Amino acid sequence: MATTQNEITIQATRTYLASIKSNPLPSPAAIEESLLAKTNALFALENSGRTGSHRINLLKRLTFSQVAEILISLHRVVRIAPSGKNTDRDHDLLAIYVDDGEDEGIYATSEDQIRSIARLYNRELTINESREVMTVLREEAPRVSRCADRDMIAVNNGVFDYRKKELKPFDPSMVFLSKARVDYVQGALSPGILTPDGETWEVESWMHTLTDDPEIIVLLWEILGAIVRPHVRWNKSAWFFSELGNNGKGTLVELMRNLVGSASYASIPISDFGKEFLLEPLTRASAILVDENDVGTFIDRAANLKAIITNDVISINRKHKTPIAYQFWGFMVQCLNEFPRIKDKSESFYRRQLFVPFTKSFTGAEKRYIKDDYVGRDDVLQYVLHRVLHMNYYTLSEPEATKNVLEEYKGFNDPVRSFWTEFEEAFVWDLVPFAYLYDLYKAWFAKTNPSGSPIGRIVFVKDLLAIVHKSTLWHCADQRQQVRPGKMMDSPEPLTARFDLKDWMNQAYTGSDPLRKSTVHPLSSSYRGLQRTNTPPAAAGAVSAPGGGSTT
Repeated sequence: MATTQNEITIQATRTYLASIKSNPLPSPAAIEESLLAKTNALFALENSGRTGSHRINLLKRLTFSQVAEILISLHRVVRIAPSGKNTDRDHDLLAIYVDDGEDEGIYATSEDQIRSIARLYNRELTINESREVMTVLREEAPRVSRCADRDMIAVNNGVFDYRKKELKPFDPSMVFLSKARVDYVQGALSPGILTPDGETWEVESWMHTLTDDPEIIVLLWEILGAIVRPHVRWNKSAWFFSELGNNGKGTLVELMRNLVGSASYASIPISDFGKEFLLEPLTRASAILVDENDVGTFIDRAANLKAIITNDVISINRKHKTPIAYQFWGFMVQCLNEFPRIKDKSESFYRRQLFVPFTKSFTGAEKRYIKDDYVGRDDVLQYVLHRVLHMNYYTLSEPEATKNVLEEYKGFNDPVRSFWTEFEEAFVWDLVPFAYLYDLYKAWFAKTNPSGSPIGRIVFVKDLLAIVHKSTLWHCADQRQQVRPGKMMDSPEPLTARFDLKDWMNQAYTGSDPLRKSTVHPLSSSYRGLQRTNTPPAAAGAVSAPGGGSTT
């Protein structure tokens, strides 16, 4: 038989908790009373063999360790690994399963909520004892991982199996931190709502008013579905773009907010992804929905933004708490009134951006009741949820209109790309030196961006080569190699005179003929630069060793 106070307390607590099988559970007060009686009875039995100071004092209230045991056994407190990787256990999220109410079926990570439930079993818990309860939970609670099955979708009244198209009851073994706050209703129909104008509003027809492009309409429905299917690796984020006001994108985002519920989305503008302490809401969210971004936004650090889109692990700093390595599962929608400038100009980042153009303007014909009322009604949301859960897809469409906006954005965000788009087919020469390209870029930039500052030559060449890599007209086998011009630069290059590139003009000619001015004289013996693809061998000169000859 146990003899120490701790051993007796543990034995009494575990024996009693194992005996509780009733559903619903006894009240916290009844549990407290019964467990105190059970523990004190064992203390009294032990005391029958002890004398004086060796006797164990009877409990007047449950200990912090008993309260922690109750929370683990009866309230399913667990430690949730913040990512699917083998992360440090010290970074686990402490969470408690919610049996009823608004959060039924999910695990709540609010430590205040856990402490509040702990106090139901001991109203006199001190601050230090509350800390001790949390410490025991972090050490003793079982460790679990979030549900990673992309086809198990937590909705308001259960778990929807996307493969089988059926609703299942909540199960504590399926760990969700958020859910769509709309009931799944089998066979839900789209309701017609009588408007103040005497017309009938219906969500399907309303979606068609947002755009005249049928492919965009399909995509918008797919995005609505992506919002409630967080565990699908979409590898893209939606960027709703329009320079026009009153274009409908804000109302569509409001529909999305209502679909997932206020507790299940985070609103983090793109400018905040590189800022400390601003990503913690992601631990409780399954979607990122932002209907307004600052004009003139510049993103210096996009690593977190990219990682979140592709569900990679990021580091989240939490105020007064240990930072965690967290894997966000969810879809992101950002609304933009103008293009943001982002330092990262890589193709890997552009692939993550799905620009959705909103080309209509409802200025003068606004119907505020759609956003303020209709897209928040239960029957509308139940139809939308049913509609998107019965679509079958795991990738998002990319209509031609989205590709066109992306190309426009690339040119805006990357002046070097815009420069190359303008001049790729304009050169006469078959060998274009990097030095010439950079001088041309600076002259072009001064005309197209008079208030801006051009990037340095080294960065320019690096960025240019990354773009030229896909060109079918030009190539550069090795940027360090010096190429003898041969006949590749014999012809006049009209761009020289057009942009007044004096260093590349014929130094022996003093007339005004632009073509004669645009013939390089004297030529250097070799250059580093771009060569036209399939240049005739007779036109090309020999290639010297890297570092040899001219450094032009």
